[in-house]
Amino acid sequence: MKGESGLLLLILLPMIGGLVSRFLAGEEQNNQRRMRASELVFAVVSPLTLGLAAYYAFRPVDGIPKLTVSKICGKGMTFSMTGFRTVYVLVALIAWSVSCLFALWYMRNEENKGRYFCYTLVTLGSTLGVFLSADLYTTFIFFEVMSLASYVWVVHEEDKEAVRASKTYLAVAVMGGLVMLMGIFILVNGAGTTDMDRVAAFIRSQNERTEIRAAVFCLLFGFGAKAGAFPLHIWLPKAHPVAPAPASALLSGILTKAGMFGVLLISGQFLVGDEAFGKLLMLIAVCTMLIGAVIALFSVDIKHILACSSVSQIGFMLCGAAAMCVLKEEQWLAVSGTVLHMLNHSFFKLLLFLLAGVAVHDLKSRDLNVLRGFGAGKPWLMLLFMSGAFGIAGVPGFSGFVSKSMIHESLVLCYKETGEISFRVTEILFLIAGGCTAAYMLKLFLVLFFKKPSKDVEAFNASGKKYLSKPCLVLLSIPALLIYLAGTLPEYLMLPVANRASDITVFGVARERFRVFTGENLKGGLISLTIGAALWFFVVKPLITKQVSKKETVYVNRFPKKLDLEQAIYRPVLLKLLPGLFGGICRIAETVTKKAAIGLFLLGKRICGLADRTPELCITGVRRTVLRPVCETTTVSTARKFSIVTGGFMNAVSAFLARIFKKKTKRTDNVERVYRGLNDMSETAKLVTRSLSYGLLAFCAGLLAMLVYLLYCLRG
Repeated sequence: MKGESGLLLLILLPMIGGLVSRFLAGEEQNNQRRMRASELVFAVVSPLTLGLAAYYAFRPVDGIPKLTVSKICGKGMTFSMTGFRTVYVLVALIAWSVSCLFALWYMRNEENKGRYFCYTLVTLGSTLGVFLSADLYTTFIFFEVMSLASYVWVVHEEDKEAVRASKTYLAVAVMGGLVMLMGIFILVNGAGTTDMDRVAAFIRSQNERTEIRAAVFCLLFGFGAKAGAFPLHIWLPKAHPVAPAPASALLSGILTKAGMFGVLLISGQFLVGDEAFGKLLMLIAVCTMLIGAVIALFSVDIKHILACSSVSQIGFMLCGAAAMCVLKEEQWLAVSGTVLHMLNHSFFKLLLFLLAGVAVHDLKSRDLNVLRGFGAGKPWLMLLFMSGAFGIAGVPGFSGFVSKSMIHESLVLCYKETGEISFRVTEILFLIAGGCTAAYMLKLFLVLFFKKPSKDVEAFNASGKKYLSKPCLVLLSIPALLIYLAGTLPEYLMLPVANRASDITVFGVARERFRVFTGENLKGGLISLTIGAALWFFVVKPLITKQVSKKETVYVNRFPKKLDLEQAIYRPVLLKLLPGLFGGICRIAETVTKKAAIGLFLLGKRICGLADRTPELCITGVRRTVLRPVCETTTVSTARKFSIVTGGFMNAVSAFLARIFKKKTKRTDNVERVYRGLNDMSETAKLVTRSLSYGLLAFCAGLLAMLVYLLYCLRG
């Protein structure tokens, strides 16, 4: 281990704290003493880690804190605490501290609290590992740990909707991780290292970029999947609503920024000045920005609206990342705007999701028809919501206006430098998407605070229960105050942070002072807000409201379900089309292989049979040719001739006698009868001549003949 060991402590401390919290909680939820000990660990770990990170961030030190841990996970790990990494480590820890403390109130009556505490802190440690990683291998390892640990957030409720959403989340995370790993393999094959700085230098030195672009596209797929970029955004609208509100705030506010961290590496270091990649990323950004905004306009589920809003805001950030590729040396404006909007969005969604969690927790519903009028008579809650809503809508005086103005100006600069109409169109769509943001936040604000309370809200108010504890109100005031102060004092709070975090890119340091409250910037913000008001009153409100009776109006989601990418494309393709296609190919291959095997078996059988009969055929051939007998026995031929003559004569006599006596007799073939008789006689003669008695008889006859001859000789 070489370097600043405290960087490893930043990662391990939350993970160890999570395991300790889980151990203390045990399996028995009713053990209050153990559960309070677990809650204490859960509440203390994040602020403690925040203090440690602040110490390393602000202490006077020469150079950048770095750490190399060798002989771990095969190739070792490297960590670094540069400007951007420092900023986002601090932001992540602030968000985690607020979320964890809020979760103690939110989950006080929930089950499986110990499991939630454990995986929340493990996710924190892995997220810090992603932000501190200095090489792609380390990034990948902690990226996967982060995805798997945060899966528990999505499936926490364990109902049908949560299980289905968790499968989608895990599928996208795993596919993104595998594709990212392929990109890392390709880069290592060329660069010979996974160190980010060396990889960036290698890529910039290459003239032939076909293989490089293939690798970078793989990385973009993996990082974009986690960020929620189109077309891999499908997990956000499904996962955020079912997760507990404190987890949703972190999923939207921090985990998506881990994906954006990778996108900034690509656009700011790997493919700096690659205009073709910038245009592709710009197209993805526009689609992400508009799709998320449109779905949020029609939705009537408060957490679903905020989730789709996250998709749209990721599109805004991707616009800035795309402008970084196009602007090259003049990219500082796009870099600052993108980084600041990432920071702003983290605090926006931290505040808004926790506020939505208050309403959902009290009324046990996410439907706007049930939540209608929940904020009426709650001025403190309204002020907090206004801070988040005005900030994300880009209202001047709040932090969102600053970051959106910088991204907008970078798009204008892209159009001025290139002269391409596509960037002008993108700028217009940027303003329209900003108007959509204002419209759906106006919808939430009016429904929650200015509509007549629903029956459920009236029943809750009549019960006398507190909608939120005072410590939680103070806790939520932290991000709300940051949003307001950063928007009113951007020169002192936002721009210095942007300059420090701009080292994520090659040419990111600001070369001139950005003036926020100019007429041009205010004009752009006013255009977006005007578009938003017009969309709400003239388009969205008439579409999502339905008159049930003269006194009652309900909100309905009229967005076509057929346009859901997961249901319309991904699930049919991945679960039906591709299995059917490849199943058919496999069946065809199996049939062809089976037929070929049978054919080869039969061919082999024929060959073996032929080989078996070949010796016999050779022997028979030799016998009939080379070894054929010179002369054959004439007995059969003589007998055949005799039988033909004799039998033919007998046949003629039989026919003559039958004609004379006119007597019908059964006609027989005397030739065969004579031949068979001769054969029988021949066989009998052979048997007789070969017998012992025949030999003795012949011997006696010979002896008698010899005696007679001797007597004749003696007489003479």
